[in-house]
Amino acid sequence: MVKTATPNQPPKSRSRSQIVWQQFLKHPLAIWGLRILALLYTIAIFAGFFSVYNPNFYETFPPTNNHPPSKVHWRDPETGSLSRPFVYSTRRTLDELTFQPKYIEDTTQKYFVRFFVRTPEQPYTILRVIRTDVRLLGVEKPGRLFLMGTDNFGRDLWSRIVYGSQVSLTIGILASMVSFILGLILGGVAGYYSGRPSTLSVPLARFAEYSGKQGSTKTSIFALASVVFWLAVIVGIAVLVVQFWSVSKGLTLTDLIIAALGAWSIYGIVRGHILQPIRFDLDDIIMRSVEIQSAIPGLFLLITLSAIIPQDARIQFLGTTVNFGDPLVKFYTIVFLLGFIGWGGLARIVRGTVLSVREQDYTVAAQSLGASDWRIISQHILPATSTYIIISLSLAIPGAILGESGLSFLGLGIREPYVSWGLLLQAAQEGGFASFVDRPWVLAPGFFIVVAVVAWNFLGDGLRDAFDPRKRQ
Repeated sequence: MVKTATPNQPPKSRSRSQIVWQQFLKHPLAIWGLRILALLYTIAIFAGFFSVYNPNFYETFPPTNNHPPSKVHWRDPETGSLSRPFVYSTRRTLDELTFQPKYIEDTTQKYFVRFFVRTPEQPYTILRVIRTDVRLLGVEKPGRLFLMGTDNFGRDLWSRIVYGSQVSLTIGILASMVSFILGLILGGVAGYYSGRPSTLSVPLARFAEYSGKQGSTKTSIFALASVVFWLAVIVGIAVLVVQFWSVSKGLTLTDLIIAALGAWSIYGIVRGHILQPIRFDLDDIIMRSVEIQSAIPGLFLLITLSAIIPQDARIQFLGTTVNFGDPLVKFYTIVFLLGFIGWGGLARIVRGTVLSVREQDYTVAAQSLGASDWRIISQHILPATSTYIIISLSLAIPGAILGESGLSFLGLGIREPYVSWGLLLQAAQEGGFASFVDRPWVLAPGFFIVVAVVAWNFLGDGLRDAFDPRKRQ
């Protein structure tokens, strides 16, 4: 049977995700950014395995503070041929010119580097679930292996960098998620309810009308609560004025000014809030808040919010005492602060998208069919913002990493016994100019910050180009 030639078949249609992925693969820098991030987050997840020691482990004797990176030898000194990697033991002396510790190799004692070593005296857990003591690298005791040297306490810097990646990389994702939730909800509400003002209070003159409606129990309760609230505000202002007069000495110009401000406030409430209803637009409130937040420099606002929280403050929450001086509580506080200062830009973009989608035919059709506001927002409007949200998240994470590093560098972020890259840089800068001249290895955490931020920016650029139809190749 002879097969007849078939005409050229049209190419198969591809889904949106397939198109985005194919376009993403054409961005080499984004691919390298993804690979670097995969490596960094793998090291962070299995920090105990990739570290040589626990992050806070050090020995008082022999002292190892400010020890340079261990030199790994690959050739046998006697034959000159390749051999198993090994390190020599070191002997600590004092430099006569700089008075800095100096370590000299003792070539009579060498210790071979071993893989998959067990350290029963320093166990660790993976994801708080798997408990083990196997590490990738190590040497036999009393040998010591410092891949990136030690800090001023003699703690292995490589191990502290690896464990610090858990905080620095995780805090970027968590803070971005907080910004994502706040920006998405507030931006969506601002855009969807724009131009639809709500009533906050019920005029006192119409209280009887509202409370007398049959079958409107909620309306009656709202009217009563509104009147009681604003009357309480009036009483509070009057009490404050009287209290100020009671502590002042005689009648002064300040007393007259306070009395005039109190009388003006009471008059304004009576005329504008009780005799007339209070109506406000959610869009105006949210967008004005974004503008106020945008007017304040982000780092300054972050430092201010972090500094005003008392370190010894304790509050009761759900029957549990929350101590703001606890390092774990400080971690979550930094996550919230970083997320709080970063939601404004996302909310502004989401609002603009929602304003345009709200007028589309399918949205109007859903409204005419009686769909609830929540269903319209969740099923029709928010999915239209998915592209921007994905790109915004990938570009917001490096900003959060830099924010945490800046706070920790200034002493307002993560604290011991936890460790982060910013905290390691703070310890490095305490050494002053000697950190650049005598022990430059303590600046290694800055390299990891730069690599992580650049990798996230590469990934964000690739996602932006892949989702943008105008830049597809």
